Amino acid sequence: MHDVRLAALLLALSACGSPAGGGDAGVDTPGVDDDACQGACSQTSVTAMFQVTRMLDRAYFGNTFDTNNLRIEAYAGAGAGCPTMSSPTPDYTLIVAEVSPDKPPNMATANILDFEGDLLGGPLGLAATQVRVMRTSYQADTLVVLDVMLTFSTGTVMGHIYATYCDSLDN
Repeated sequence: MHDVRLAALLLALSACGSPAGGGDAGVDTPGVDDDACQGACSQTSVTAMFQVTRMLDRAYFGNTFDTNNLRIEAYAGAGAGCPTMSSPTPDYTLIVAEVSPDKPPNMATANILDFEGDLLGGPLGLAATQVRVMRTSYQADTLVVLDVMLTFSTGTVMGHIYATYCDSLDN
């Protein structure tokens, strides 16, 4: 089963023209044309493997003005459109923060939130112990495209994130 997921991730990476490489943590910014993200590249497909396996399929980003970084959120079971204070709670949320929009590498952080209670087997949230983010495209206040490989103490999250801008995620 993991071979199928790895093959799907590699296919998504190749669709965006993303080269492999980099270290255990940080953000890589390859020289990829921002218009190159078409087809599978323009979809969010993130696999969270813990007590159970869940797919996250929607993502948005906002600006963190005090650090001049981006905050990306990917969801499963979320309402349509940009999240607001009155939006229904999604089933699962992946937060990738401290992503630099213009300078690699940078020490990104990641957390997974389990509002259903089945993914993590008890705790609401868990921080990643290793974060690998490859940014393949960025257009200010429009979109950001990332490939992530995240390690947690009890599981992994990996996949492709195509996030559109939401001012509700700015802070």
